[in-house]
Amino acid sequence: MGMKDKVTNKLLQATSDKTDLNKKLLTFNKSFVEVNKTLGGNSGKNKKNK
Repeated sequence: MGMKDKVTNKLLQATSDKTDLNKKLLTFNKSFVEVNKTLGGNSGKNKKNK
């Protein structure tokens, strides 16, 4: 399990009942995906986040 998966799992555990925080984290995730695309990251990993 990579670092990203561990962080994601911990955030999901910590925020499962806080809907406003979940929405904020989804926005951050979308932003990180866009930055990764811009920087030329591995596009194969991000197909599910489009």
